Amino acid sequence: MLARDGPAIETRGVTRRFESRKGFLFRDITRTDALQGVDLTVERGSIFGLLGPNGAGKTTLTKILSTLLLPTGGEARVLGHDVSRDADWLRPRIGLVLGGERGLYNRVSGRDNLRYFADLYGIPPVEREARIRTVLERVDLSTAADRRVEEYSRGMKQKLHLARGILHRPEILFLDEPTIGLDPKSARETRKLIRSLVVDGVTIFLTTHYMFEAEELCPQLAILSKGRIVARDSVDNLRQLVGGDRTLEAEAYGFEDRELATLRHLPGVSKVVEEEYGPATRLTIRVRTEETGVDEVRRVLPGHDELSVRERRTSLEDVYLDLVEEEAR
Repeated sequence: MLARDGPAIETRGVTRRFESRKGFLFRDITRTDALQGVDLTVERGSIFGLLGPNGAGKTTLTKILSTLLLPTGGEARVLGHDVSRDADWLRPRIGLVLGGERGLYNRVSGRDNLRYFADLYGIPPVEREARIRTVLERVDLSTAADRRVEEYSRGMKQKLHLARGILHRPEILFLDEPTIGLDPKSARETRKLIRSLVVDGVTIFLTTHYMFEAEELCPQLAILSKGRIVARDSVDNLRQLVGGDRTLEAEAYGFEDRELATLRHLPGVSKVVEEEYGPATRLTIRVRTEETGVDEVRRVLPGHDELSVRERRTSLEDVYLDLVEEEAR
């Protein structure tokens, strides 16, 4: 059994299978395993990032943790309570922002949307208007609060989703792509809001496709691929997992196999990947130590007049692509 206190989220062997029927009299059953034994721990008062390609199971896991979907197997606890048995206890303490066009009422104002959700959340009438004003200010929608939502831009609707998600002061907030559709200024303000919520003691569970956003916000990350957690750690430790903190890139119009073999045997080189880059070829060279740098790579590739070599820090995008591609093999 999982402990009833401690982590904000704790899962052990969580699975989810979907079944669909087709064919004559719908006798043919197709089974899809969206989650295949997910083990995860998220500490309270933190921002935890979940990354993964489309179809990896991120939304399925988020819906299970927010009590919208039952797991097929395994055990999941949020705030120390089982998501299946204690859903009624958990729901007032959970905020969920899935975004998109659904979940809002377009023919009434943003303020009236929040009044409706305040009543659903059971916020006392004497607190309701003050609470609504506060969240509208936090998401920068005060001046548009009395306009119909159908007049809102996509980014404004996303802000209203955020306002709804924090209206009842949840202990844990699930955010699915929280800055999608926002302009750079609004996205930066949203990230600032997310950090301020953690200061207030809220635990944030964040899914995103924006690698820089995850790297900026999330001290701990997990990468989900084909329904399994393939890695979980800090960004710095994940860099070491895929072959080092340093990455060298070399571009030219084609490389010979013997050159690639020589590069792979340079001191500290853990990985060399060749890919087409427009009319040229790019080599991505992951390096674990300081022994190999730009000059050493140039010496191995002397016969390329148009050769370009540069060094950069291994990014979270590099980590993500390496781990997801490795899982796909």
